[in-house]
Amino acid sequence: MKRAQVILILAFIAIMAFVGNRVNNDVWFLLGSGRYLEAFGIPHIEPFTLHDGFHFVMQQWLFALGLWQLYGIGGVYGLVAFSWVAGALLLLLYYRLQLRVTGGNESVSSLLTAVVLVFAGWIFITQRPQMASSLIFLVEICLLERQRARMARTLPVVFFVLSALLVNLHAAMWPLLLVFLLPYLLESLVGGRFRWCRQDFRWPPRELLLLLCVSLLGGLCNPYGLEAMAYAAHGYGSAEINALVGEMTPLSMKNLYVASPLFIVLAALGLYARRAVPLRYQLLALGTGMMALLSYRSFFLFLLFGTLGIGYMFRDWQEAPGTCTWSQLRRRGLLLFFLVAAMDLVVFLLARETVGAARQEAFFLLVALALLGVLVCAYRLYRERVRADVLASGEMRLTAALLAIFLLPLLALRWQPPHMIDRSVARSAELLLAAQQPSEIRLYTGYDDGDYMEYCGIPCYLDARAEVFLPQLNHQKNVLREYIDLRYGLLDYREFQRRYSFTHFLTTDDELLYTYLAADPDYVLLYDSAEDDSLSEVQQQEKKRVRLYAYRPAAQ
Repeated sequence: MKRAQVILILAFIAIMAFVGNRVNNDVWFLLGSGRYLEAFGIPHIEPFTLHDGFHFVMQQWLFALGLWQLYGIGGVYGLVAFSWVAGALLLLLYYRLQLRVTGGNESVSSLLTAVVLVFAGWIFITQRPQMASSLIFLVEICLLERQRARMARTLPVVFFVLSALLVNLHAAMWPLLLVFLLPYLLESLVGGRFRWCRQDFRWPPRELLLLLCVSLLGGLCNPYGLEAMAYAAHGYGSAEINALVGEMTPLSMKNLYVASPLFIVLAALGLYARRAVPLRYQLLALGTGMMALLSYRSFFLFLLFGTLGIGYMFRDWQEAPGTCTWSQLRRRGLLLFFLVAAMDLVVFLLARETVGAARQEAFFLLVALALLGVLVCAYRLYRERVRADVLASGEMRLTAALLAIFLLPLLALRWQPPHMIDRSVARSAELLLAAQQPSEIRLYTGYDDGDYMEYCGIPCYLDARAEVFLPQLNHQKNVLREYIDLRYGLLDYREFQRRYSFTHFLTTDDELLYTYLAADPDYVLLYDSAEDDSLSEVQQQEKKRVRLYAYRPAAQ
């Protein structure tokens, strides 16, 4: 195994060790959906909220059912295992795709995969159907790149299966299966007519049109028919969704984390503008880049497919061969050692006020063990210091040991066990269910807090499935607009109460009801997370504050 591949694997393990244990907030409505599917089958009327008779399309039904089965087998660790396995598959497919694009250049492919890992691992690798749809898109592009000389006879069957899987796993993303065929169709039609683009994809257009038709037929294989295939039209572009859902907001260039990959692509295009790039890669970068600018959610697709052109432009780059001497290795090793030691010290000083004594003891123990590993590696290299081949091969082991000095102690301070729900929300659910049956409760919740309550069987006003509350899908009313009016004080909460006859309100400190209801004698405070002694001071500072009110009018 090459050095770049080993470093890439170590980087994946390191990043996932920090973020792989998180459980996405959306998992609760997915688990609730999977449990419902197992018990009752495919729903056509919305079954979880307090709204009666909402028309409903469960666009992620197959993913939800699979996630529920996984949760039944392994609990929260089954969900964590999904993130690790799906993340590894995604990076493996991207790496293999870049190998195709770069003509087998392992160094460039590994470097670009590492870039995608750094930017995608912290945010996008989690228990969401976007992981399944992204894997399907990667398989699609890999197949097209692998067979760019001619189409295999079995490819239409494969595309039919991919289309049928995608429309049932994540129907909102199904149209992109067709969209990703368009750059290849355009290159086959006009790719060789311009000097600024190359053409090495030479299928007859009728073969790509065949794949489009087969994909359309595969899309019909779902329990909702055309409605699932057009599901994206129900929510995308909605002003209400864009106002509420953070991942649907336009990408801001002020955020260096998400803007820097765009600048890297632009800089590479500028530096290598004299090299003609195949039209399909240019169109993939342009299309996914525009999608990312319009919606932060699509930034993940830009990372996967907008960067293929960079791999093509650098396909001829190779690492310069060089010799490694003991003095060079010693200087680099000492520099890296002092760097990681300083970073460890800074992290410890910042975290020592918020972590317990046990974690601090584990921190110093892991520092000692990692330092011992570095000394063993350094001693072995010192004994073979006159052999350049041993020094060159041992440099990677020494680098990995030095990185362990930073990563292992940091895990002692920052690693957290899998955590599925905020304690304050769970406590609110316990209080409600201890006092009344779920069917007797009509609970107000905001956008982020209804999923868990609905999983507990409590009918709620709102949850994170934003498009479900638009009239284009539910065929009744615009609940999102009503909710926004309530949040900004355009709708009086007393009129709102008359409309729905809520029995309880679960409010958070980012909405007006949190303070309005405290001053209204008709509402009795049942729970306040700010006064919950079971929450640590750190938990109270990091999470939103929650108050649970019961509606008990004074007149009664």
